Amino acid sequence: MGTGFIFKILDYRTQDEAKRFCEMAMEIIEDANQRFSTYLESSELSKINRGELSIEKASSVQRDVWSKAESWKELTGGFFDARTPSGKFDPSGIVKTWAAQNAANFLEANGFKEFTLNAGGDILLSSKLKDSPLTRVGLANLSPIASEDSFVNMVLELNQTDLRAVATSGSSERGEHIWRRSDAFVQANVVASDLVTADVWATALIAGGFEAFDLLPREVIAMAVTKDGQMRSTSGFYPLLAKI
Repeated sequence: MGTGFIFKILDYRTQDEAKRFCEMAMEIIEDANQRFSTYLESSELSKINRGELSIEKASSVQRDVWSKAESWKELTGGFFDARTPSGKFDPSGIVKTWAAQNAANFLEANGFKEFTLNAGGDILLSSKLKDSPLTRVGLANLSPIASEDSFVNMVLELNQTDLRAVATSGSSERGEHIWRRSDAFVQANVVASDLVTADVWATALIAGGFEAFDLLPREVIAMAVTKDGQMRSTSGFYPLLAKI
């Protein structure tokens, strides 16, 4: 997927056990990569986009993700769209966090309750993680990652909340990789109960600007930075700022 995944686990019994289950969780992520990569010629998605395989004959996992992508397109007013301008299907905007959420669910199902998962900068907290420094999530500056100024800009405290996921979208680290209808925002941070919701809305905000911001559901918290350096946020954002 062109990104890294980092697990931090507090409640492991032995390091060998934690490593073994993290490796199994990574197999879930790698399976998604093999199915949905737009770079691997052998992936199921590449075969579909080349016309060698119909979506009707694709795996149930493939069809499920296509269905989810279409649902998110409708929910975001079309600002999240897995179709490229050329008409090919590219679900990259949902697959990374969908796979990461599945990997986290696997760990929780196997008894790990206090951990975080960093999926290429998008952060997921396990459901039982409380009273820990790991519940503080930093939001990066707008500077590119190679810059010496690219450190944490703000810190959110998610210790006493059911909001467990933080996603960031923009162009500072990966360049322009989102098909935009608006250039109003240069970065968007979204906090939600699950990682897919946070990631999809972060992408939609970059793609749609103020129009997409007005579509945010009440349970989603967001902050976006405009190209002239101003900030726009939902009412629930500032109460989450940590006192540091």
